[in-house]
Amino acid sequence: MKLSCLRPLAALLLTLGLAACGGKATYDVSGTITGLNNNGLVLTNGGDTVTPGAGATSFTFAKRIDYGTSYDITVTQNPAHMSCGVSGGTGTAGHYVSIQALVTCSQNVYTLGGAISGLTADGLVLINGNIQTTVAKDATTFVMGGSVADGATYGISVFTQPTGLMCVVQPGTGTGTMGGANVTTVQIACNPA
Repeated sequence: MKLSCLRPLAALLLTLGLAACGGKATYDVSGTITGLNNNGLVLTNGGDTVTPGAGATSFTFAKRIDYGTSYDITVTQNPAHMSCGVSGGTGTAGHYVSIQALVTCSQNVYTLGGAISGLTADGLVLINGNIQTTVAKDATTFVMGGSVADGATYGISVFTQPTGLMCVVQPGTGTGTMGGANVTTVQIACNPA
C-alpha cells in the first residue's frame, strides 16, 4: 500500500478512536519557513494570525482546528524588503494526520539602468559585479541584465569601450545600495577618444 493511502486511513482511525472515547480530533495548523531574513511577516488562517520573526524556520497558529474544518493559510503582510508565498496551505483538517504548509520568502529584486549620451559606435559593454551588458550603438537608455536584491550594493563601470569613443559613468550615479525600486538614474557619457 502506498504511503499516500495510509495517511487518510490513519487520520480516519484516529478520528474514530477519539469519537469512540467521546473526544473530538483537533489539529495544529503549522508549517515551515525558508529564507525569512527580515521582520514583518504576518500569516493568517481565518481570524487567527501569527508573526514569525526574522530567522524563524517554523510557525504554529495558536488556535487548533477541528476535524473537517477548512484551513487557508495566507500571507497578509510581507516582511520588509521581501516577498513570501505559501504552498500546501489550504485543505480540510483530517485529510492528513498533520497540517504542514511551506512558506518560502525571498529578497525583492530590482533592475539597474539609466541614460547614455553620445553613443555612436558599437562595442560598449557595462559591468555590475559579474553581470555584463552590451549596449547597442545609438542607444540612449540601458538596463543591466540580471537584477539586484533590495539592500545589496551595486557598482556599474565600463568593461569595454566602444570603437573610437571613451565612455564614463558620471560620478555619483553608478554606485549605491539598492532600495525598494528600480534604479534608473545611472548616467553614462560617451565622447570621441
